[in-house]
Amino acid sequence: MVSRPPAIGVISGLPRESDCFDAIPAPERDFQTCAGVGPRRAAEGARAFVEAGAKALMSFGVAGGLVPEARAGTLVLATVVVSDDGNFPATAAWTAAIRDGLGDVIPVLEAPLAGTDRMIPSSSAKHELHHDTGAVACDMESHAVARVARDAGVPFVAIRTISDPLYRQVPQWVLKSLTPEGDVRGGKLLANLALRPWMLPNLIGLSRDAGKAFDGLRGVASLLGGGLRLP
Repeated sequence: MVSRPPAIGVISGLPRESDCFDAIPAPERDFQTCAGVGPRRAAEGARAFVEAGAKALMSFGVAGGLVPEARAGTLVLATVVVSDDGNFPATAAWTAAIRDGLGDVIPVLEAPLAGTDRMIPSSSAKHELHHDTGAVACDMESHAVARVARDAGVPFVAIRTISDPLYRQVPQWVLKSLTPEGDVRGGKLLANLALRPWMLPNLIGLSRDAGKAFDGLRGVASLLGGGLRLP
């Protein structure tokens, strides 16, 4: 996976998230990317980067919103990643440099981010997670990356855009239509939808929200540049 020593390792859950950096030419990059859904695969990718010589780690991708103000497409810069096995502060100087570089291009929340080992699909579960952690958003990779960064003693930041806001329900049958890599099994999704045609508007809403999230990610990636604003 890692062919040369990267200055920064960027870990995402989905290849589509990593692809948001495609506009940055390879010769200008001081970073490398990898993707793998969930904490185990994220930790493996982060450790591989550190072992290859990476001096910093970034978690980059989409997240679920836990509060009303975390609307679809909103950018979350984590101040700390909260998880069941501890709290992992983001590197303040790096986070500030990223925030300064983004200007007012997209809405930004600088706040705690919750790390979870599973998707949180319902509004009630999101409410509960916010109550327990104070986080404004959640994802399944940032806490694993943060833990590796802490153990390795390297800087860490988490950049996430909201793909499913607080009010948006993600039905279990939609989750079961995804591969372990996060890709959509089109046939299975259509078969499930055929049994629940009344869910089409919600599915369209999910797709629209995800589009806003990825538009935001691509915009952030282009503004970060090849050095990812690492001080």
